[in-house]
Amino acid sequence: MSTQLAQITKKAELDRKVRFTSLAHLLTPEFLKETWGTINRHGAGGVDGESVEQFESELELRVQEICARLKAGAYRAPPVRRVDIPKGPGKTGTRPLGIPTVADRLLQKAVARILEAIFEADFCDASYGYRPGRSPHHALRALREQIVTKKGSYVFEADIRDTSIMFVIRGYRGWSGSASLIR
Repeated sequence: MSTQLAQITKKAELDRKVRFTSLAHLLTPEFLKETWGTINRHGAGGVDGESVEQFESELELRVQEICARLKAGAYRAPPVRRVDIPKGPGKTGTRPLGIPTVADRLLQKAVARILEAIFEADFCDASYGYRPGRSPHHALRALREQIVTKKGSYVFEADIRDTSIMFVIRGYRGWSGSASLIR
């Protein structure tokens, strides 16, 4: 994790009322290159047909282009390629899957890293859905521990169908963020 993200995380944890109003400056070429290391290399290309390998071969140039467009306020997310994939085992039909371009996937991941650094402090420790370092298996382990080791007679609801586990936000940190991150 970059030093700036660590500082943002610490600030969010120490002062739950702090408002982060300017975050676009974090989307630097260095930050995007650092984020590139976390990108799934096996994902398909988007509507532009560019593969991860093609993007990576020009990584330095492509990251500079993305940052220049962001800085100029000219970045627009390209259309997402829509593909129908079969539903899971034992299910009939298909479900739609959106595949962004490799460049847009990189930028989405970078923005997600920034937002995680801010909002992770707001989540209840018992929340597991779509959080870094947590999975449905962690939620089931915690549920089992509560049932086996703690006093109590009832489980009111544990929605684990399709391994989707709902999460609870303790509070909402008002967002008045940088417009360039919201577009």
